[in-house]
Amino acid sequence: MNQIDFSQIPLRDIHLPGAVGWWPLAVGWWILAAVIVVAAAAFALRYRQRFRERAALRALKRVLDSLEQGQEPVRCLQQISMVIRRFAMSMSHGDVPVAGLTGERWLQYLDSRWQQDAFSRGPGRALLDGPYLPPERVLYGDVRELGTLCVEWVSTQKTAEG
Repeated sequence: MNQIDFSQIPLRDIHLPGAVGWWPLAVGWWILAAVIVVAAAAFALRYRQRFRERAALRALKRVLDSLEQGQEPVRCLQQISMVIRRFAMSMSHGDVPVAGLTGERWLQYLDSRWQQDAFSRGPGRALLDGPYLPPERVLYGDVRELGTLCVEWVSTQKTAEG
């Protein structure tokens, strides 16, 4: 029998495969990335939709705080009226021309947004002529009650919008 000299055979050493690269990603990582992107987009959209409510509530709180600190009630009433009007215009989707509503139609619109009559038959009536009254005819308690009503109204609009 012939002896084989293995040193003479051109054999190569065993090569291990290279390290597994991180790219391309496995399917599970793509699914996780998609879930994260969708969740972030949903959060951003929800945050953006609630921006109007948060801004209106902050403005109403500032007005009520200034009323507590002694600002004239008529001035606070004017500011409340302006905040509510702006908020209503910002949430209107063109179904009702909010900017053109005045008088009883304005109060009825506000009442229709939460199925109550606190504006047309309650403290909300102060929005009709209160901002135009002389300062001595506007009472602190009436403005405080109107401010509280408007805060409640804005807060309920979150659920009404979806």
